Amino acid sequence: MLSNDQIKSRFAKARKAQAAGRLTEAAAGYRALIKQAPNLAEAYFNLAEIFSTKAMFGEAGPNYEAALKLRPQEPAIWLSYLNMAERHPNTDNLARLLTRAQPVVGHLPAFGFLSGMVCVRRGATEDALPLFKSAIAKGFNAPRAYVEYGVALAALGRNDDALVQYQHALAKQPNNSFALARKSELLRDMGQFEEALATARGAIAYTPESAPLYYTYCSIAKVQAGDPMIANMETLAKKPALDDPSKTFLGHALAKAAEDTGDKANVFGYLKMGNDANLRAHPFDIEQDRRSVAEFQAAYLKMEGGASDDASDVAPIFVTGLPRSGTTLVEQILSTDAGIEGGGELGILGDMFAASWDGAISPQALSKIGHDYAAQLVKRFPDARQVTDKSISTYAQIGFVKRALPNAKIVVVRRDPADNALSIYKNMFAPGTHRYASSLTGIAQFMRLFESQLDFWRQHCPDDFVEISYETLTTEPEPQIRALVDAVGLEWDDGFLASHENTRKITTLSAAQVRQPIYASSVKASAKYETELEPFLTEYAKLDPLK
Repeated sequence: MLSNDQIKSRFAKARKAQAAGRLTEAAAGYRALIKQAPNLAEAYFNLAEIFSTKAMFGEAGPNYEAALKLRPQEPAIWLSYLNMAERHPNTDNLARLLTRAQPVVGHLPAFGFLSGMVCVRRGATEDALPLFKSAIAKGFNAPRAYVEYGVALAALGRNDDALVQYQHALAKQPNNSFALARKSELLRDMGQFEEALATARGAIAYTPESAPLYYTYCSIAKVQAGDPMIANMETLAKKPALDDPSKTFLGHALAKAAEDTGDKANVFGYLKMGNDANLRAHPFDIEQDRRSVAEFQAAYLKMEGGASDDASDVAPIFVTGLPRSGTTLVEQILSTDAGIEGGGELGILGDMFAASWDGAISPQALSKIGHDYAAQLVKRFPDARQVTDKSISTYAQIGFVKRALPNAKIVVVRRDPADNALSIYKNMFAPGTHRYASSLTGIAQFMRLFESQLDFWRQHCPDDFVEISYETLTTEPEPQIRALVDAVGLEWDDGFLASHENTRKITTLSAAQVRQPIYASSVKASAKYETELEPFLTEYAKLDPLK
């Protein structure tokens, strides 16, 4: 057994190593100490914090639990544990831990903030706003609190209010890269590119080894040869300890810079670096998607009759298709109409279908979904005559959508497969989403599945949607836009031909492109990368249903 002085000495040594960033040394010290002093809560707690810092959640959790077993009423342990759980991919972990922690820390402002984070991650963003506001008012006013409040406001379209919160964060800490990054992204989405670029540069100056910031910068800038950011990214990419998330961001950022500067030879090398890292973190299995589609279509075929008599009469315009197919451009054109609110990728209806799905959806459930969806539109866009919804996966639900919302219009955008595949592979999506996008063969498999779903709806409800070609839209804009406007039941106005002047917020990867006059330079863009795209082309041809 160790004496108290020996325990204090060894703990102090491990703590000093931890404070100096020598985490492996510190962790070894705490482990050795725990063997000799198994009732030392501080050793378990600090070991848990080391694992939490390294995002080793499986190792951190048991040590937090051991510390709490010894000190169940210690707020610091609960708050640290909660902060780790907030970073865990599974939101349910945080929700369950909040319930356990409430008797000890439920009165603290930080508890309200973390409760708001649960709401955000579960898609109930509006419910998070009063929780964030209250937490800040009660004293939880760290920069992050303002930033997360701003992010929630921006998600609900309250852009000016979001910028105010980002400024509050920066007033407290001018070099806060989290606040600068979110501000830069919001300014980009609002079309204020010069200010967005300056903000991104400022963020990188404060945090020069943050891979996500370089991605943000490259998503805004037309990178020029000799830009010092390129050398910075290349140096960072060579670091042996670079983790996969950073490789994902850097790979896509460097590929964008290489393409902007005409360095074609390196574009796909950087893309492979980024996409391979993302695929390791988020593997893709086409069979799971195929099973889901088959189940969904089988349920549709078993349904009888059309929309119920009490179905909602709301008439949204859904714009759908594969990512990078031109859906943002189509929504930008339609929302040029003064009475049309461009809703972007709302995701509301898909969540409602998922919540009601148990292998089937009854007509009564569909009717309720339609009315609930209509209520959400009124809540989010109270002054809009009509709303566009660019939720990407709507194409998978066309027949169900028309039963829930019989007055809805559905536009499916199609694009040349090779061009579409190239654009998907070049762009980075939110972690864990569009998993197929990190693999050229995965893109081919998913694209064929997409095409099979459209074939299904053409066979069973051909009048429920219209299709538009991105290539035809960009090479013959006026006749195609006139046909589009007519198909969704709008009155013609010449303003539809100047959609690039539309100043609405755009949160997709196409934010910069659609603020330019319609151009056709992306048509056949894949031709110069035929060799690099060979895995896609081979898999796509192999899966040709006509062969």
